[in-house]
Amino acid sequence: MVSYEDNVTDVEELFANCDDFVSRRIKIAGKKASLFYLKDMINDQKLNKIEQRISIFLRNQKEENTAEPLMPYMNQLFPFTNIKESTGLQVAANEVLVGNMVLMVEEENQFFTFQTADSVGREVSEPTTEPAVIGPKEGFVEDIQTNLMLVRKRLLTTNLKVENLTLGKQTQTKLSIVYIDGIASEDIVNEVKERLSRIKIDGILESQYIESMIKDSPKSPFPTIYSTERPDRVCGGLLDGKVAIFIDGTSFVLTVPVVFVEFLHAGDDYYDSSLVATIVRWVRFLGLFVTLILPAFYVGLTTFHQDLLQTPFLIRIAASRESLPYPALVEAIFLYITYELIREAGMRMPKTLGGGVVTILGLVLVGQAGVQAGIVGPVLAIVMIVTSLTSFILPNYRFHQVIRFAGFPILLLAGLFGFMGIIVALMFGLTHLVSLRSFGVPYFSPVSPSRKEGWKDVFIRAPWWAMDTRPPGLDIENIARAGAENYSKLPNKEKGTKDD
Repeated sequence: MVSYEDNVTDVEELFANCDDFVSRRIKIAGKKASLFYLKDMINDQKLNKIEQRISIFLRNQKEENTAEPLMPYMNQLFPFTNIKESTGLQVAANEVLVGNMVLMVEEENQFFTFQTADSVGREVSEPTTEPAVIGPKEGFVEDIQTNLMLVRKRLLTTNLKVENLTLGKQTQTKLSIVYIDGIASEDIVNEVKERLSRIKIDGILESQYIESMIKDSPKSPFPTIYSTERPDRVCGGLLDGKVAIFIDGTSFVLTVPVVFVEFLHAGDDYYDSSLVATIVRWVRFLGLFVTLILPAFYVGLTTFHQDLLQTPFLIRIAASRESLPYPALVEAIFLYITYELIREAGMRMPKTLGGGVVTILGLVLVGQAGVQAGIVGPVLAIVMIVTSLTSFILPNYRFHQVIRFAGFPILLLAGLFGFMGIIVALMFGLTHLVSLRSFGVPYFSPVSPSRKEGWKDVFIRAPWWAMDTRPPGLDIENIARAGAENYSKLPNKEKGTKDD
């Protein structure tokens, strides 16, 4: 059996050359004891209280040993903090690393942990990548406990299950698997656990570490896991039967499985009337096609298919391009790269300098300067500016990045083969999307394979009284939403007057 002195020595060796590590020898109930903590991680107020109680105790304590259990004794001595018993040298070291104080006592197989970690972090604020016009303004932060609380307070049910695990050899990052028992598919829950258990990595600093290791088709540029900063979005996914993965140290939560159309849906869609939400979705789909093919369409039209243009418009375009030195494809590539450089600079620019404003002004000014300098045509400059601004209509940032760059190969094919290149690119892209899966769920569901009962929340956003079932394809036994049986009994007249 390892002696008390050996345990103390082992702990001190683990934290050798750590100037912020504190090891203090005291006596508890006549027994030798040692306190361990990191002074940069511990809460100063809790530390001062514990130090005061220890000083008072050392002045008044009895010298004789006590055979009574130490846990009640410790709770009586330190009633203002949570104390728990644990065993194992590595467990003690991990408790010290997260900011807790560890008390090791002679002749005891266990040690005592004081919950003294200093909770320093960002306060709950509005999400930065998914701003909301209407609806909740709260966003996730970098603390996993706070994020779980934001979900717990919205889903007041004992069926909400939270299973914790730790990944990362050096970072020991906390993860939580969250789902609603009775709604989420057991197969999907087990698949999530199995994929996470296979991860072997030194450290996890952001949710993308996890996403890249558990996603289907890792070579595909399209995200098959949804990443969000919005608690209401996660709660909606859980109610639909999805599984959420919370990672400590990041404000992004992952939800699985996901389908393609979800990346075109915003949280605002579910807080507005069905008619307005549907029209906005159509605008969003139009923005998707504009971002993908508008530059390619213009280049193909002016390079190979001039006969499709009306004569007056063709004459205007020909006149504007008469003195230009390069073909339309080269001009489009030049503007494409220039706008991406401006966009990236605007994102990295300090907020005090107004990065977003600089990006928009840069797009306009560069296009105008290029036209005046005779490098690019005015129509192409307008096309590229509209395309760049339209890309911001996509609500999910990671999906927005993929669509932005997906337009470049389509542009190249259009410049080389005209409209046929655009058609071939779209066919290959659609074939790839249909072949993808997200944790066993077809990525293009419920469009392919076609599930008409799921179309109420794809191209349109049906009224809430009409969405009486959860999204199909998730292998959910509890497919009917609560209250659906009551709505189905309402006469048509009463359904039509029910608030959306």
